[in-house]
Amino acid sequence: MTPRRVLVVSEPMEYGVLSYLERLFAGLDRSRWEPALAYSPRRLARQGERLVATLALRGVRVRRLPFRRGLGVGDGAAILDLAAEIRAFRPDVLHLHSTKAGLLGRPIARLLGVPTAYTPHGTSWHYTGRVVGRTQRTLERLSRGATDLLLSVCPAEARAFVEEVGMPASRVRVVRNGVPLPDLADLAAARTRRRALLGIPEAERWLVFVGRLTHEKGLDVLLRALEAPVGADGLLVVGDGAERARLAAAAARAAVPVRFCGYQEVVSPFLASADAFVQPSRSEGLPFALLEAMAHGLPVVCSDVGGVAEAVGGCGIIVPPARPDALATALRDLLGDDGTLRRLGDAGRARVGRAFGVSAMLAGIHQAYADLAGRATAAGGRVRAA
Repeated sequence: MTPRRVLVVSEPMEYGVLSYLERLFAGLDRSRWEPALAYSPRRLARQGERLVATLALRGVRVRRLPFRRGLGVGDGAAILDLAAEIRAFRPDVLHLHSTKAGLLGRPIARLLGVPTAYTPHGTSWHYTGRVVGRTQRTLERLSRGATDLLLSVCPAEARAFVEEVGMPASRVRVVRNGVPLPDLADLAAARTRRRALLGIPEAERWLVFVGRLTHEKGLDVLLRALEAPVGADGLLVVGDGAERARLAAAAARAAVPVRFCGYQEVVSPFLASADAFVQPSRSEGLPFALLEAMAHGLPVVCSDVGGVAEAVGGCGIIVPPARPDALATALRDLLGDDGTLRRLGDAGRARVGRAFGVSAMLAGIHQAYADLAGRATAAGGRVRAA
C-alpha cells in the first residue's frame, strides 16, 4: 500500500514545539505515512537545525517558509509559499503547529481541500496582552470553520478552545505529550558528573528552571520568591530568551546563587543534578519540561495554568500563578521535608510512566491522521490539492 502523505507545518522550531516534532518524526510509521516539514527559520534553535538536517539526510522533504511570530505584512509571502508547498507535495493531511501556522494555514487548507489537524501548543491569547490577545482570540473564532480537528496536548487547552473560542467539541481531541523514562542508574551517574562540572557539593539542594526567558514563563516570579531564604542553596536556569539581561539583573537580589546556563540541547544532565523543579509560568499548554522533570524523579512546584495541574495530578505542589509569596511558601515546605521530596519525586516519575508515554502520544497522532484521511475519503470530495 502506498503511504499517505502528511505535511507538518511549524512556525517555532524551539523548546516544547520542537520536542513534539522530534518525537513525531522519530516515531511516525513510514510504511503508512510519508512526512514532509515546512518550517520557519526565524525561531530555529540549534536542536531544530539538527532535526532539519537529519530529516533531509533521511530523504524527508523540508522547506523553509517566511513565517514570523507576530502578525505583519510578511504574512502574505508566507501564505503564498505555504499554498505553493501544499500544491507541490499534495498531502493527504496537513498538521499545523502553533498559533501563527494555525491562523495562516487553516484557510489555505480549506481552500485547497486538504484535511487539517491544528495543534496550538497553548492558549496564546492568555499572555500576549489585552489588545493582541483579543485579536488572536477573534482570529481563532473566525478560523473555527476551517478546523477539521483541534489536536490538543491537554484537556485544559481543549476546554479553553471550546469555552472561549467556541470550537465544537466534536472537532476537538486530546493527545497528551509523552516523554521517556530515563534509567535511574544513568541519572545517578549523570548527577555526579554534572554536579562536579558545576562545582555543586552533593549535600547542597538546588532548584532548576527550564524554559524560554520570556514574560509568560514567569522566571521573574521565581526570582522574587527567592529574595528570602526558602531552603535552597541555588538555582539553575536552563534556557535563553529576550528577557535574559533583565532577569539576570533581578537575580542579583536573590538570596541564593542563580546560574544562567543558556540554551542546552540536552537538558537531562541539568535535571539530574537538581533536587526540585520549578515551573512558575503565567501560561502553558502541557510543558515537556515538566513531564521530563517528573520522569527524572524530581519533585515539582508549578503554577496552576493550562494543563499543569492535571499533569501533576497530586504528585507535586501547585500554586497560583504570579504569586511569589505562595511560591516561596511552597518551596520552603518542600525543601524542609526530606520525606516529601522523595515521595513526590517517586510519585511523579510513576505517574509519567503510566499516563504520559511516548508510545501513547504517537498512537494518538497516528489515529488522528488516519481518521482525517479516512473522513475525507468517505466524503468523496477531498483529494490532494492539484
